[in-house]
Amino acid sequence: MAVIKKGILGGFKGKAGAVIGYHLMEQDIMRGVANDRTKPYTKGEVLNQAKFGSTQPWLQPLTAVFRIGFAGYKPNSHGFNGAKSFYANHVVAGLKPFHYIDPALACISHGNLFAGTELKAELIEGNQILYTWKKEGPFEYNDRAMAVAYDINGKHADFDTGLSMRGTGKGILQMSVHRPGTEVHLYLGFVTDDRKERSISQYLGMVKIPE
Repeated sequence: MAVIKKGILGGFKGKAGAVIGYHLMEQDIMRGVANDRTKPYTKGEVLNQAKFGSTQPWLQPLTAVFRIGFAGYKPNSHGFNGAKSFYANHVVAGLKPFHYIDPALACISHGNLFAGTELKAELIEGNQILYTWKKEGPFEYNDRAMAVAYDINGKHADFDTGLSMRGTGKGILQMSVHRPGTEVHLYLGFVTDDRKERSISQYLGMVKIPE
């Protein structure tokens, strides 16, 4: 059964015959009921399926980050789906079945906001990461820094999507990873205070938790 909430000119929610209606990204969407596929998948489709399958576990710990960092990247899609598309097309390396994600190519945000200069990150006392960047540039003082410290092998990420105001030139991220020898990959991007624009993030290298 389908329900029309806004009258005959509005969208509907539910199933009406062979049509399904739903609301997505502030739009009313209608689509036909999917039929069982009879044609075999093409080589390109199989390759894309393999790429998406290899990216999902890597991306999962960063879901909350991608909701902000990749919002608007792909029309009518949430940020996480936009990130999956970006990674499958630009980040996944290797050949099937040995696909892998190169951490140096990965991004936590993508957009046209000024990416910044002199971005750096270092491990400091107290199991913290100090992020720094040049305070001057074509940006608003209250843009926010987005920082990620990602233990890929342990499938754990520490992050802050509003680490500090960009005009301060620095921010400190507290990590929860304490196991000696753990390799942590570091990323930094920026987003406007209203979260409507974002920069292409930068990979700042890897640090290892000291023995």
